[in-house]
Amino acid sequence: MAASVESPNRRARPLSMYAAPGYAPASSSSSAPRSPNISSPSPTTTTTTTRARPNSALGHRTTSSLSSLAQLGLHLPAAAKRGGDELVHAPRTPLQENRAFAFATAADRDSSSRTSSTSPSKAASSNAQYRIQRSNSILMRSPSLAAGQWGAFTAPHSPQTHSPAVGRELNARLEPNGYPPVMDLGTDFSDGTRLIQLVEVLTDSSLGRYNLHPYHRVQKMENAVKALERIKEMGVHLTNIGPEDVVDGNRKLILGMIWSLVLRFSIADINEEGSHAKEGLLLWCQRKTAPYDEVDVKDFARSWQDGLAFCALIHRHRPDLLDYDSLSKSQASAAENLTKAFSVAAEHLGIPQLLDVEDVCATRRPDERSIMTYVAQFFHAFSSRAQAETEVRVINKFVEEMSELMLAVHDYERRLLEGLETGILRIKQTAPTSTTSYSDLVALRTSLRASPERREWMREKVETAQLLGNVRVKLRTYGLRGYEPPEGLRVEDVAARWEDLVLAEAEQARLIDSSITRIREEALSTFSDHVLAVRAILSRAWEEISRQAEPSVPLSIQLDAFTLLSKSRTGSVQQATLAAESAYEACRACEAAHAGLEHELEDLAVEASLLQDAMRKRIHFVENQMVARKAKAVAPEQLEEFETAFRAFDKEGHNRLDLDQLSGALSSLGVSEVNLNDVCQDEEGLVTFEEYMRFMTERLEDRPSGDKVRSCFRSIAGEKGYMTELDLTRLQLPPHALRFLQEHMPPCSAPPECNGQEDPAAAGDVWDYEGFLDQFLE
Repeated sequence: MAASVESPNRRARPLSMYAAPGYAPASSSSSAPRSPNISSPSPTTTTTTTRARPNSALGHRTTSSLSSLAQLGLHLPAAAKRGGDELVHAPRTPLQENRAFAFATAADRDSSSRTSSTSPSKAASSNAQYRIQRSNSILMRSPSLAAGQWGAFTAPHSPQTHSPAVGRELNARLEPNGYPPVMDLGTDFSDGTRLIQLVEVLTDSSLGRYNLHPYHRVQKMENAVKALERIKEMGVHLTNIGPEDVVDGNRKLILGMIWSLVLRFSIADINEEGSHAKEGLLLWCQRKTAPYDEVDVKDFARSWQDGLAFCALIHRHRPDLLDYDSLSKSQASAAENLTKAFSVAAEHLGIPQLLDVEDVCATRRPDERSIMTYVAQFFHAFSSRAQAETEVRVINKFVEEMSELMLAVHDYERRLLEGLETGILRIKQTAPTSTTSYSDLVALRTSLRASPERREWMREKVETAQLLGNVRVKLRTYGLRGYEPPEGLRVEDVAARWEDLVLAEAEQARLIDSSITRIREEALSTFSDHVLAVRAILSRAWEEISRQAEPSVPLSIQLDAFTLLSKSRTGSVQQATLAAESAYEACRACEAAHAGLEHELEDLAVEASLLQDAMRKRIHFVENQMVARKAKAVAPEQLEEFETAFRAFDKEGHNRLDLDQLSGALSSLGVSEVNLNDVCQDEEGLVTFEEYMRFMTERLEDRPSGDKVRSCFRSIAGEKGYMTELDLTRLQLPPHALRFLQEHMPPCSAPPECNGQEDPAAAGDVWDYEGFLDQFLE
């Protein structure tokens, strides 16, 4: 048959969507090799005759990759054993066809470049012939394809491409490491990342850098190659699966590979009486379930359908988790028994449920690999644990008995000497002295009477006598020589030394109590002395105030005397009060303080505060009286009214008011329209009582001061810099006063704009009152 050459620009069906050719009739011919990996034909040969191959050669990529499972003694699918024509790949989506075509085209180019003697046109002709022959071969071998019945062979969840047990096993290993669950073997493993993650979890090692988010097919192939190479390094035998099968989503081959990995890490290391892997696991199950008459484990399929075998394994190792006798042994209760076993294993043994109850009891023959994988979890959970616990118990019991015996022989002498002698020596070294502080005395008393160490000494006294008897009994039990304590370490010797310890403790307690009493008495005496000193200072201060407040003493002398007294007595009272407070804290520290002391200290603080307030008020009173005497034109009743208003707003008693307080005081006196900026203020912006009285006196006396006159003119002019004829009219001055102002105030040559709605032209003449005032005022 002559080969047909395809155009390089023509889109061909991708090779990866078809299964590898099984065999061709003897009379058929092909113009290309059977596989892209086989060497290209000779440059001079364009047609070749394909020899018929037996059915055993049908193993390229259409057979399952479970050959490694066959080494473990597992049943392969019937189709895989026969290698028949019914093993057909699933049709691919358009996206998969495009990617597969690109990969196949790249492979063709690589093959052509390696064959230097073959021309490009001949290589393309050879590849095209191979693709056409391969397509025809598949259609000839699979009548169902020609009839369009793809679904009969390629259902994504058919038994050959899907297994709930392997899915749960995968997710049980992936999800604890933070990876999302596997939902579909074909799509989830197609980019190679999930396969790399699975291998890293199983081997507990990193595969290095890989394409975390592969976009191109080449990147996905790199991931798959990296994972498959590590799988081979682990000793897992894989057959008929390559990176293109993983990328193309061949569920059947991926499932076989996953089963190989799962079983490799589940049962490969099982060894029971010389039997390994599957046989070893089966022997272990038979030995553990032998005492249960209703259980007969012969395989990993039907022997487990009634659920009793699972329950027997759990009851044999953990009878506290499951009551085997209460289980129903009839076949009708199989689902109930399986459900109970699965739930107990998941909740108490940490074994994830890899099987569904229906997959075990509701099928003719359960999946052997799924059950074997699940049973292997029980083996790892129970077998090593039981052996290790037995060995640990034996060794631990022997070590405890021997070490206890060896230590007990010497511990009797050591504990007696260290306990009694150390206790007596410590009491002598910690005897209180006259310089020992109260806190140290309390600590000594606590350690002597209520410390755990003292109670430990009491237990030692009792345990030493018991220990001597135990040592003698154990020595006789093990056939060893008897033990007699040396002179001075007998029971009566211990009693005598304990009496010495009790006497030393009593003497120590007496010294501590007497020292504590002495410290408390000294603290109370010191506090009383300081209180008397404060009262003496306060008494002298009150006497001085009474003497200086005599009416015959001039106000200026009173002011100087009270000012000096306030400074000197206040400092003395504060120092004496602080000393009394320190003495009170000392009484509290030694637990000598009582309620009476605290009340006495509070009385001193109140009396000192009253003294300071009295002196401050007296000073303010004298100052105010001196100011009031200067206002001779004001009646005493008015002065009293002014002072009362001032005191009402001077709540802190500082004898000064801020502007807001001053405004309130003036308002209470009926003074509303006042420019507060005309009132003198100190550095802090406050108005003293003296300034307040001056302001009120001047306002009452109506004496024309310069600032007051200028302020009145500005108020009449409406805060303008000039005065109009209307402003003069509003003054309602006598005619002669009005004429005086009109004649002597200089007119404005160019009056400024009027405020508000006043028209300068209608206002008449305009005068400069500021210039007029400058002639008379400073």
